[in-house]
Amino acid sequence: MGDRYELEVFADLDVPGETGRQTQVFAIWVVCLLAALGVAVARRPQVPATARSSEAYEESMALYRRERFGIAIGVGVLIPGLLTWALTHRRRRGGGHARGIQVAVTEDGELRISGRGYGQRLSLLGATVEEHLVDVYSGRLGAWRQRRMRLRAARPSPGMPGELDLATPAEDEDLDLDLPLVGGEGDCLELDRAAYFRVLRLARRWSSRVETESSR
Repeated sequence: MGDRYELEVFADLDVPGETGRQTQVFAIWVVCLLAALGVAVARRPQVPATARSSEAYEESMALYRRERFGIAIGVGVLIPGLLTWALTHRRRRGGGHARGIQVAVTEDGELRISGRGYGQRLSLLGATVEEHLVDVYSGRLGAWRQRRMRLRAARPSPGMPGELDLATPAEDEDLDLDLPLVGGEGDCLELDRAAYFRVLRLARRWSSRVETESSR
């Protein structure tokens, strides 16, 4: 049996995954353009040199030029455009890609991030919990301000990071909390506001519980 979860939520936006999306979009266009070129070459009429002055040859070349235009538009533009739209739609805020990334806290106080290539764990027992604001920019997503929690493990698990960040879009009310504005931060997963505060409350509760137990 697997571990039981005290909390299970899902990401709202995979900001670090934007680099992967851009690479996939580039690959889509390159493959489709090469495919369009290959199809166009394959469709070129194979006519003997002695027949190239005939009326039939001229008609076949006129037809080929029309086909080549259709191939360029269909395979070289429409198909990669539709694939790019589908990929971008899936990776939007709240889209299917982000919803495949699970953020969970087990009943023994371990934070786990899994799915879509993620596989991170961090014990919340005795962890330091800090919050700050970060201004981020990510290509098509534009620029916005995040409210972030930084979870720093008291005893990092072997092979796992000693700290993890989780974020949510900042709102005006966050500016009244005097949270420090930090620059030069790397990208991290973003949760919606409700999920963020559920994780934050649990992280603080586990940390406080350990402090109380260790002081006995």
